[in-house]
Amino acid sequence: MEWDSCIKEIQNYLSNKPLVILGSGASIEYGIPSMLELADEIKKNKEIFKDKKFCEKMDELGLEKAINNSELSEDLKDKIKTIVWESINKKDLEYFNSINSSNTFPIAELLKKLLQPSGNECTVITTNYDRIVEYATDLIKATIVTGFEGSLIKYLEIPSDTTRAKRTKSRESIVNLWKVHGSLDWFEKTNNILNYPLTTKIPNSFSPLIIPPSREKYNVTHFEPYRSVIGEADKAFKSATSYICIGYGFNDEHIQPKLLQEIKKGKPIVVLTYTMTEACKKYILIPDVQKKIILENKNENRTTVYINNKEYIYTGDYWKLSEFLKAW
Repeated sequence: MEWDSCIKEIQNYLSNKPLVILGSGASIEYGIPSMLELADEIKKNKEIFKDKKFCEKMDELGLEKAINNSELSEDLKDKIKTIVWESINKKDLEYFNSINSSNTFPIAELLKKLLQPSGNECTVITTNYDRIVEYATDLIKATIVTGFEGSLIKYLEIPSDTTRAKRTKSRESIVNLWKVHGSLDWFEKTNNILNYPLTTKIPNSFSPLIIPPSREKYNVTHFEPYRSVIGEADKAFKSATSYICIGYGFNDEHIQPKLLQEIKKGKPIVVLTYTMTEACKKYILIPDVQKKIILENKNENRTTVYINNKEYIYTGDYWKLSEFLKAW
């Protein structure tokens, strides 16, 4: 298949404002730590470092499997959650402080593309804790809906007829963002759930509302705010006409059932990934999913594209969102 024909097929799949699903791979280019980098930070903790077996398991199995295969005290689990929050928050704020008009911001360009057609509304579901989508939404001057009120990046606009019209238009451009594993800004104390934007430290007596990678995420999501957020995500999966997954590994069996049900009904899905996970192959690269396009890094500026049951190789890093957007 010629590249032009491939692009036409992608455009056909994504013609009606797809639902966006972001995994950890979507945030790495903004400096957000990978699982491997988080494991390295966790091992630097003196108390955790004493648990040699756990550290060896992190090296051998990776962070999530190591936690699942270890008997850790509640104190150590809390330390791991704190380290994860601090590590991601540090890099997130570094990116925030680097934002300027010359930044290339593919997520912002994606949202802008989705908001341009009629309707002026799009939805993003993410397992990430970072604020990359929030920054992107503010930069394109749209309104974000997360279940919490407020915004992060604000502009000086003295009221006038023109600015009032702009504000009205911005309020009509809506990004629904459902953060199913929590957010850096979410905290809880004695069942009181609050949002503290851009804090550099965990507020006193509060616990960060993020779900660290482990089997416990299946239990924690029965509680607020996760239960309500996942409920909204399920509604979005069901109502969407197509899907685009960016850096998502399909390893969240408590999040993705509705998505998998819908694509088996014939709804199109496009996946951008550096390397397909085994879960992606298991759930997406199968005959039951009839309308699928997967773009995967090949090497040396080449992309492997799986279109339904055929495989093609094209020159270019089209598995990257920035390059994909140029072609889409």
